[in-house]
Amino acid sequence: MMARFTTDVIASCALGINSNSLKDPDSEFGPRIRKILDFTLQKGFVGVVAFFAPYLNNVFRVKFMDEKTNNFMRQMVWNTVEHR
Repeated sequence: MMARFTTDVIASCALGINSNSLKDPDSEFGPRIRKILDFTLQKGFVGVVAFFAPYLNNVFRVKFMDEKTNNFMRQMVWNTVEHR
């Protein structure tokens, strides 16, 4: 319950949207955020490379998020910008 509440607060404060995680635990926003925050070895490598040698990101063509999650978050931000 606290994770869903935290998701609602972050979505509201950062993006100005109502994610309804408390009312609907299966909403699309919650699982997407959890997928971004799940640590994997690849994400750790990408984070280290991006911090210490950002030019290598272009060489290795690695991504921090999968394409579906990336598109979802990008669309969420653009919808928020258009709304404001």
